[in-house]
Amino acid sequence: MIDLNEEANRGKDFAPVYSRPSVVGIALGLLRKVTNGREVWAIADQALVSGTNFLTNVIVARSLGLTEFGVFALAWMAVLFFFSLQISSIVAPMMSLGPKSSAPHRPQYYGSVLIQELCFLGICCVILSFGLHLVSAWSHQPALNGLIYPLLGAMVAYLLQDFLRRYFFTIRQSFRAFMIDLVSYLPQLPLIFVFIRIRHIHTSGVLWLIALTSLIGIALGLYWFESVTFTRAAIRTTFERHWAISRWLAPSAVLWWTSTNFFVLLAPLYFGAMAAGVLRASQNLMAVCNIWFLGLENVIPAEASRLLKEEGPSFSSHYLRRITLRWGLITLVFVSILSIAPNVWLHVFYGPKYAGYGYLLRLYGISYVFVFTGLPLRAGLQAAEHTSPIFWTYLLMTAITLTIAAPITRILGLRGVILGTILIQILFQTVLLVCLMKRFRRIAPMNI
Repeated sequence: MIDLNEEANRGKDFAPVYSRPSVVGIALGLLRKVTNGREVWAIADQALVSGTNFLTNVIVARSLGLTEFGVFALAWMAVLFFFSLQISSIVAPMMSLGPKSSAPHRPQYYGSVLIQELCFLGICCVILSFGLHLVSAWSHQPALNGLIYPLLGAMVAYLLQDFLRRYFFTIRQSFRAFMIDLVSYLPQLPLIFVFIRIRHIHTSGVLWLIALTSLIGIALGLYWFESVTFTRAAIRTTFERHWAISRWLAPSAVLWWTSTNFFVLLAPLYFGAMAAGVLRASQNLMAVCNIWFLGLENVIPAEASRLLKEEGPSFSSHYLRRITLRWGLITLVFVSILSIAPNVWLHVFYGPKYAGYGYLLRLYGISYVFVFTGLPLRAGLQAAEHTSPIFWTYLLMTAITLTIAAPITRILGLRGVILGTILIQILFQTVLLVCLMKRFRRIAPMNI
C-alpha cells in the first residue's frame, strides 16, 4: 500500500519550480510550514471529530432546552470518564511501546493489545451499570435507569471506535484513521438532526444514534486491522509492559477527571441541572481547540518516543519545545478571538438564553491555554516511560480540589467553577515541567 504521508513528503522535493502558485498552493505551503505530514492528517481528523461533537452539542442544546441538555451533558461525562481511563490504560502505553516493537513481534503485540481493549470494555460496562443504578437510587430518580442501555451502547461503541483510530495513528497509518472517523461522524449530524425534528427524541435517542454511527467506523477499522496472533506469553508480557506505564496513568486519569470535573459536577447541586448545560455550552465553544489538542495527542507521544529511542533526549526535547511554541501561539490567537465578544458568540450558536454567560467563555479561554501546555509535558514523560510524577501531581490536585471546590463554588458561583480549574492547571503544569526537565537530564548520557 502507498504511504500517503511519504508520498506527500516526496512531492515537496520534486515540485516543479516553474509552476505559478495558486491560492490553494499558497495555503498548502503555509500549512506545511506549520505542520508536518502526520500532523496534517491528525489535525484534519480531529477537525472532523471535534467539529461533529461541537455541532452535535449545538443541535441538542438548541432543540432540547437547558435542562435536557444538562442531562445529556452529565450522561456524556460518564462516557468521557471511561474514555480517559482507556487513554491511560490502553492507548498511551500502546503509543509509547508500539513504535518500538520490532516487525517480528508486531502481530503478537497488537493482538495482545486488542485482547486488553475488549477486557477493558467489559469491565467498564459492569462499573457503569452499577454506578448508574447507585446514582438512580441515591437521587430517588428511577427514570435514570432508562439511560442504562443507551449509555452502555454509546460508551462501548465510542471507546472501541476511538481505540481503532488511535491504533492506526500509532502504526503511522494516519489516512486510515481519518477514514474511520469520516464514516463514523459524517452520518451522525444529519441523523441526530432529523430524529430530533421528526421523532422528537431526547437524551437516550441521541446516545443510541451515536452508538449506531460509531459501529460503522468499528467495522471499517476491524477490516483494516493487521493480522495478529494470540499467545498467553505475549499477552502476559504486553500486560506487564503496559502496566509499568499505566499503573501510574490509570489512577492519574481518575484523579484528573476528579480534579477537573468535580467543580462542574458540584455546580448542579447548587444551581440545578441548568448549570451543567450552561457550563457545557460555554466549554463547547472553546473546545474547538480540541481540533489540534486531541489531533496532536495522536502524534506527539509516538513521535517523541521514536525520537527519544532513535536520536536521543535532546532531539525529543527540541521536538516538544517546537510543538509547544507553535501550537501554543495558535491556541492563544483562537482564545483571543472568542474572548473579544463572548456574548455574541453564545447568542449566535445557542440562542438568547445563553447570551448572558459570556464571562464563562472568557474564563474557559484562560483555562484552555493552560490545558494545552500539559499536552507536550505529559507526552515527554510517557515517551521516557516515567509516568509516576503525573500520578502524584494529580493526587495533589485532587486533594486541593476537594478542599476548595465547595467554598469557591458557593462564594463565586459559576465563576468559581472555572477559576478553581485554572488554579489547578497552573499547579499541574508547573510540577510536570520540573519533573520532565529532571528526567531528560538524567537519561541524557544513556544510549536508549
